[in-house]
Amino acid sequence: MPKLKTHFAKKLLFLVLTGLFVVSGTAFGFGETKPAGIEIKEFSLLDTATDLIGSDYFKPEGYKDGHFKLKLNLTKKTVIKAIVLRTTDENGKDASQGIWRTNRVTAGWLLGIVQNKTVTTSTGTKQENVIINTGGFHKDTTVPVGEFEGNLSFDLYASNNGHSGSIKETQHFVLEIETPEGTVSSIPIKYKKPMIVEGASPAPDSDPSTPPPPASSTIEVYFNDEKIQFGSAAPIIKNGSTLVPFRKLFETLGFTVTWESSTEQATGTKDGLVIELTINSSTAKVNQNAITLSEPAQIIEGNTMVPLRFVAENSGYHVSYDSNNGISTIRIDKKGGTPSIPSAPSTPSTPDTPGAPNSSQDTVEPYVVKGYIRDIDGNPIAGASVFADNTLFYDSNIIGQTDANGYYRLELPELAATWRMSAKFTKTINGSNFTYTIYADQDQPFAGNSGAIRPFTWKNADGYIYIYPDHSSFREDLPTFNMLDVEITLTPTSGAEPITRKAHFVNDSVGLDQLPITRYKATARWLPEGHDPIPLLIRVENTGAYAASVEFEFGGPKGGLDYLKFQKELEISVP
Repeated sequence: MPKLKTHFAKKLLFLVLTGLFVVSGTAFGFGETKPAGIEIKEFSLLDTATDLIGSDYFKPEGYKDGHFKLKLNLTKKTVIKAIVLRTTDENGKDASQGIWRTNRVTAGWLLGIVQNKTVTTSTGTKQENVIINTGGFHKDTTVPVGEFEGNLSFDLYASNNGHSGSIKETQHFVLEIETPEGTVSSIPIKYKKPMIVEGASPAPDSDPSTPPPPASSTIEVYFNDEKIQFGSAAPIIKNGSTLVPFRKLFETLGFTVTWESSTEQATGTKDGLVIELTINSSTAKVNQNAITLSEPAQIIEGNTMVPLRFVAENSGYHVSYDSNNGISTIRIDKKGGTPSIPSAPSTPSTPDTPGAPNSSQDTVEPYVVKGYIRDIDGNPIAGASVFADNTLFYDSNIIGQTDANGYYRLELPELAATWRMSAKFTKTINGSNFTYTIYADQDQPFAGNSGAIRPFTWKNADGYIYIYPDHSSFREDLPTFNMLDVEITLTPTSGAEPITRKAHFVNDSVGLDQLPITRYKATARWLPEGHDPIPLLIRVENTGAYAASVEFEFGGPKGGLDYLKFQKELEISVP
């Protein structure tokens, strides 16, 4: 049975069963007293671009480290015995991809600690970075990392040790602070999804643990690289969501808009897609399907303001966020270079399966979920395994199969529970078998007693690449480097049309996604603003010398993990 997406109820049950619960951003075991006066204020993965330490000492070894930031608040002098970094899944369960420590009490690689201090001198104050474990591991486990007090800031460096896959921006990480009084742990984090506590607001329309922009930040919104001019009603951030004037956003995305004053409802219509938002309602509708909002549409100073990310992503666009020099930049772009506007695909007029949905308007039945699986061209996918995942009980599923027309119908037990849908199937591409796990087009839980219709659309192009820069090659005489200014051209060796795109965020890293599974010849250019294009050298990560081009092919599996068949990692360098 495949591992499916885990939802809040499952997470809570998992934590209860394993004796863990999260309070104020830290975790501790039932029956164990939480150490007093110790709080992890922030824990985040900053980058994977530095090489400061080796596997067990402070010396570069030729492999990039994971660079983490840790902020602690210790209300009294506290002895820290050890700090441990673990790779985990999203629930905090060990993922066996790596462990880093400050001592040799058990197996693991070095976790290097650098403290950021403000030092007072006769000429004033200055910032200093002090290496705490200068000799590498504390081999004598009775010797602590040190004694600390107050608000503290540390940079942590986890050696990759040449093991590809150990430090990845897509991996989850948990940090443990061991003291004589007990251990305090962070919640699981990922790159750009840090743990922040006490008064920090999330970044616009992001995961609640994403750091906020500065209070004085100017918010700029771009659609396909063109700045949207909102006029006098500027975007605002409220409770972590970016709200923008509804008419300007909808019209920019190509919708026809209407406003019903009696019900205070804003509606956008485009190519069979209808999005409805009602003022001060926490529920919106997309093609009549109810979806819960983190922040409702609302009238602010006479302007109707709607949540940007909700509207853009339900219109098939990708939303990214960046903050620099007091300016928060939000970009709305086509997914993978091709707009993906959700609409109801056409269905065969005479489906084989009795009771299978023959249109998007088919009647919902209590304790029944039904739908179809098709590729992006509307072709049915037969023989796919379909899973109704019970969100109350861990790993409890109802399983069925699609018929020759891609339809499925599952009868659910009469339980007071909600369900979420996923599916799994195998395709043979270029002689290799690729197993895909996909989720319903409307990836929202539904109540069993209500039933639901959940169609699936496979995008046919699930390959993706990550791109990592060789920072040492970017000289001071060159413009400031930004990964989003890198253009990649992928030329299929089969003779098909080349794919040329600028890099964008993929799975919380940077690269390209929605790539057909085939063999490619890859080249790269850097397109800094106001500068002529700069050709880049390229290679498969840690493989061979940099060259003007490199050939690669999706396949594997890599590291024994089936899903990594769809992933390739490339490195770029300035000649």
